[in-house]
Amino acid sequence: MQKIFFIVILFLITLLSSSCNIEDKYAPINEYANIDLSQVPFSNLSDYGFFSGDMNALNPVQGVYPYNLTAPSFADYSSKERFIYLPQGTHMEYQGDFNALKFPIGTIIIKNFMYYNDIRDKSLGRKMIETRLLVRKETKWKPFSYQWNDEQTEATRLIVGGTVTSSTIAEDGNLKEIPRYVIPRELDCRTCHNLNEEMTPIGPKPANLNRPMEDDLSVNQIDNFMEEGILSGAPTAISQIPDYSDSSLDPIIRGKAYLDANCAYCHRQGGTANANGLYINWDFEGEEIHNGIFKIPTNYNAPQLQYDIVPGSPDESILLYRMTQTQAPDVMPQIGRSINHDEGIEIIREYIYNIE
Repeated sequence: MQKIFFIVILFLITLLSSSCNIEDKYAPINEYANIDLSQVPFSNLSDYGFFSGDMNALNPVQGVYPYNLTAPSFADYSSKERFIYLPQGTHMEYQGDFNALKFPIGTIIIKNFMYYNDIRDKSLGRKMIETRLLVRKETKWKPFSYQWNDEQTEATRLIVGGTVTSSTIAEDGNLKEIPRYVIPRELDCRTCHNLNEEMTPIGPKPANLNRPMEDDLSVNQIDNFMEEGILSGAPTAISQIPDYSDSSLDPIIRGKAYLDANCAYCHRQGGTANANGLYINWDFEGEEIHNGIFKIPTNYNAPQLQYDIVPGSPDESILLYRMTQTQAPDVMPQIGRSINHDEGIEIIREYIYNIE
């Protein structure tokens, strides 16, 4: 009888110990992720303390807030998980539907790039590729990149960039081979994150954040930020850039949303391609020529093509031609992809075909 009692007690102790380990591994750390800005950048991603437990699970600690975008940019069929770290006691400020939020000094915007074995079933596993940080220093934003190791336990700072081979099964069930995924140099980040010669965030603007929470579709993401006390000044009614993956959208609306996400960070007033005069950001309300219609490029010659957009004629439009290319100087965007976005090409083909 004593032997049975001892075995039962031993079993309960083992079970309790296992439960504690599981809880410790997956439950967020209660301590706030206070980061010494003067020590940034760290050599390793783990030194920031953004995530608890196994780092590649991306379980955020306090002070690290997940967010998603309605219209994200394409990056060789990779998936992304985004977070914002805010120093304790600080908050973001609204400054217009189509302007990036105003972030306090010490903010770190975290974007993780990964490939799922099969995007249709995420339980089948994934491989982390890189993590990009955009850090709000005292006077300006600074970019830092980190490449994950093969063991998926750590990511190390990578200043000069690199290339990775990967693959994934996409939403349509087709295998996508990515022979040369490019991790950009830290200096390359300035090409896209440029507004009026100042480095700035791109994605986190209210019109692109105005969507349901990823883990609770009944809660609006911006409303949640307000309730959490990490965002101030947002009005009750905010514009929304549509989800261009929604095939039920009007082709013009869908195309404009795609261009805003994938091209307009450069092709906007004050962007890197400002001198080109092609402005295709969602909120631009200027002359048609600045939207590309019968516009002759200022610094590019395409074979047998003359205008950025020829209404109703996708195959006569330079905009679509450059989306189908993968080598410089023809490829567009020039940074961010090494293979074609098949779905995006069809979106823009339908967009141009339906322009009157």
